[in-house]
Amino acid sequence: MASHQKLQVRSKKNNAILLESSWSLLNITSTGGPWQYIDLVFQHVSPSSSLAESLNNSDGCVIHLDNKTDPRRITHDSFNSPKAFEFLLQSLYSTAVPGLGVVRLVRLIVPLQKGHITRSDIIPLRLQDSQYVETAVSFAEPLVHYPGNPIASSVADNLPALFSAATAGLLLHHSVEHIPNVTLEALCSALDLELENRLSFPWILPGPVHRKTLVLVDANSAHPEDGLGLYRAATVLGIDLVVLDNAGHWLDGPEYAHLRDAFIPTRITNPPEDDVGERIVESVRAYGKPVDGIVTFADSFWPCIARIAPQLGLQTASPESLAIVVNKYQTSVFVGHQAYRASSLEEALDVEKNNDLPYPLIIKPCDGWSSKGVTRVESADALAAAVKSIDTSRHGTEFVMEKYCDGPELCDDLPKSADINGPTGGSITNFHELNSVYPSALPSHEIEVLRNSFLDTLLKLGLKNGIFHLEGRVESSSVIYKAQPDGTIDLSSQDIPTAKKPTAWLHEINPRPLGMTGSQIIESTYGIDYWGLALLIAVGDKARVRALSQPFKQGPQYTCIMVFIPADFPISCEGIFDSDDICADLLARRPDLAKQISRCACLVKQGQRVPHPTSGKHSVLAYFNVFSRQGRKEALALAKEVREEVRYSFI
Repeated sequence: MASHQKLQVRSKKNNAILLESSWSLLNITSTGGPWQYIDLVFQHVSPSSSLAESLNNSDGCVIHLDNKTDPRRITHDSFNSPKAFEFLLQSLYSTAVPGLGVVRLVRLIVPLQKGHITRSDIIPLRLQDSQYVETAVSFAEPLVHYPGNPIASSVADNLPALFSAATAGLLLHHSVEHIPNVTLEALCSALDLELENRLSFPWILPGPVHRKTLVLVDANSAHPEDGLGLYRAATVLGIDLVVLDNAGHWLDGPEYAHLRDAFIPTRITNPPEDDVGERIVESVRAYGKPVDGIVTFADSFWPCIARIAPQLGLQTASPESLAIVVNKYQTSVFVGHQAYRASSLEEALDVEKNNDLPYPLIIKPCDGWSSKGVTRVESADALAAAVKSIDTSRHGTEFVMEKYCDGPELCDDLPKSADINGPTGGSITNFHELNSVYPSALPSHEIEVLRNSFLDTLLKLGLKNGIFHLEGRVESSSVIYKAQPDGTIDLSSQDIPTAKKPTAWLHEINPRPLGMTGSQIIESTYGIDYWGLALLIAVGDKARVRALSQPFKQGPQYTCIMVFIPADFPISCEGIFDSDDICADLLARRPDLAKQISRCACLVKQGQRVPHPTSGKHSVLAYFNVFSRQGRKEALALAKEVREEVRYSFI
């Protein structure tokens, strides 16, 4: 380790010393690989009483380096990126936080490949929930180009030069549970393996690169809290969005103007009106600049967009294929299901009478999403309630009638509300998601059956590019969900082995990734951002799609369960949510569980009216992504405990 060099964090306002620390160079790796590591040690000397006031005010700070040969004053301007300066300050402040010790290890990552970065946040994205890294900060701008030069020995004692050469900085945890008596050297060695696992793909690509422009039809979220992930992905990928939606949308205002290149007011209704294609063409032409692609994440718009794309010089899948995909009845018929279509209760009763349909049945709108209006029907007497639950103003009048498949879902989606007769033993017959577990515990050959069958369906439809979210189950599976001795529910072998071979039962095809909150669990567990990939595919950036589609080298980093908290309250209530933030409350009460939660969000606010589950609308109050590095059994137990610890009330 090199000798320590002192530094001081001072206030710009009055030059008061806010923090005294020191830094030293622990190690610089050789240049044989695709990147170079620079490991730095920061050690606390003494804080002043005004330290707390400066923690969130990097603009008001300056750093003085006490270097005998080259004393200097460091500010934002001393670095290639202001984010590098802010990260340095954060690292220094971390040495003075009570309970974390006075010595902290920082690793800088310097790319040694010449080229542009695949996405500017790739390091933080791939290091989410790393057990070694407390904070990962990218210093990169979108599409930035790196020369691929290693750090020269002449600047090894030049702190600004080291930070300016790096693309990202990592502040390591002070201690790691499974490394006893952890030393700085042991922590560095463990991190070496961690980065080899998480970054062993080409995240720096050669060749020229240009910003792309993508038209987004239907911004598809009523509030920024519901959908910022999509726009942030576009930003870090260097994709300019031209948004087409109704005037007055939140993206139309100045507060979120940085998330898009243009907002063009366009009348958008769902279901789409007959002339929406003409309005889309007019709006794109009104933009007046070249565009590289067009996309929507509102399923019902795809056939229309595919029809008008040639007028704009753009390519999509065929409108005929997409018309099948977005219609649940046509999808069922295409894959060979015995499915029937009706538009009223009278028609449904005629179908039931004339075809001797076996119960239970599934009723679902032809133009549906998010499992809304999907109901399990046990008898002819229950048909009326099922049909009534469909919101025809949103989904139209046509619905599908087909048999119910009780096999396990791929992902794994544990039994839903209709599968287990309601999350609290009630009579809910629609399909609230309760727990989604990754990775799947289905037998490997059954996963192959699903994968091969679903891929074959897409190829027969002529769909060769895109992110598609297919939902389905294994019919005649060798496993079934059973109650376990610890009170959890999980897959176990059938008591009586089935004589039939397992087959795939497709529910639906969504021409988009799964919902943005649902995609987060894929992102953290496997390191892949589906929404970012969907944007890149839409602009034809194949090189980055191939690179960013690669999961962690050693597979999923843990078992993770998305725990949904559905609205389930007595029908006698008015349905007004009468609690504060569900997630904040649980995290505060149970810090032990908080350590096992990757992400969470409360999706309703106090005083908000929430539809009852029997209305056919799915109201999720909150979700928690609960993980375990020990395995599936512990993850299920933690998920069960989180669900039991949630507190809320309705009036």
